[in-house]
Amino acid sequence: MPFDPRTRIALVFGGRSPEHSISCVSAKSVHAALVDIGYEVLCIGITRTGNWVEVTSAEVADYDITENHHPEVVDRPESIRLVMNATGPGVESNGEFLPISVAFPVVHGEGGEDGAIQGLCQSMGIPVVGSGVRASAICMNKLTAKELVRAAGIDAGNWFGQNDSQVVVRPAADVFPFPWFVKPATGGSSIGISRINSPSEYEQACREAFLSSRQVIVEQGLTRPRELEVGILVGETGIEASPVGEIKVKKDFEYYDFDAKYISDGAELIVPAPLDRNVAQEVQRLAIRVFEVLGCAGYARIDFFLDGERIVFNEANTIPGFTPISMFARMWSYTGMEFPQIVDQLVRSAMENERP
Repeated sequence: MPFDPRTRIALVFGGRSPEHSISCVSAKSVHAALVDIGYEVLCIGITRTGNWVEVTSAEVADYDITENHHPEVVDRPESIRLVMNATGPGVESNGEFLPISVAFPVVHGEGGEDGAIQGLCQSMGIPVVGSGVRASAICMNKLTAKELVRAAGIDAGNWFGQNDSQVVVRPAADVFPFPWFVKPATGGSSIGISRINSPSEYEQACREAFLSSRQVIVEQGLTRPRELEVGILVGETGIEASPVGEIKVKKDFEYYDFDAKYISDGAELIVPAPLDRNVAQEVQRLAIRVFEVLGCAGYARIDFFLDGERIVFNEANTIPGFTPISMFARMWSYTGMEFPQIVDQLVRSAMENERP
């Protein structure tokens, strides 16, 4: 179907989660791509306190993250709100009604990646880029996602969960060998993760993780893991997998933590990953299978570990870091697909398909 280039896209970013600043950086890139394509863009920022406000294009263009500066949505007196009138769904800003064709959420973490925004838009009849309520909620919770993936016959490693409503008691050291990775079950961007080597470190690691999530997942570290990622896009021919990428953490870092990701250039991003052809094809096949099992739509990034010959599912990201230099975009750019093409395909897909 033909698309009107004047279609108004509501780009939603920010949010209450610890990933607020990363979301702002993703919004900068997506906004530039949407404008380059020719779409009309309404920038809706969610402040750290949860207020929805209209943000100017100039503000979004200035979002950059450094060691000493993390961008954020600045609060203002006038809020923006979703409304429904006789012409259809849209927003009311400064007393003016603006119809919305598609919502493009890049809110990482809770309140955005967990199905909250998807449900709000679905109830208003606004098509949403990416996965719907159900898949977003499933993928957001690492405990739930791993259970479903393992039930489908895919290796998801060894783990156990801990709720903040439970008394944090040191588990038996022989649950599985150290090191353990203690993570927020519903977090991202490597925030709140601890690598521990003994039961005595467990309680403090849980306290750190509980700052970002009400559940914790404790995973067994692997012997010599390689971190592999696959970008998934749904196009006219169905679900497609990108070339496999690899995250190679530099020697100054124990693992791919927040500092290594966003501040200190602590990792090498390799596309395509240097893998045996059969191994690469198997990782791509598993990525598509995970996407299907978890009920995802539109796009996602599926992460794995390669431990010797063992391929282990790590997690599924329904709203991954979304910039031209992020791993998702890099993997697709290797095929000749540039960032604006990716963004345009996602918008078109959302307009054509309602998400459950």
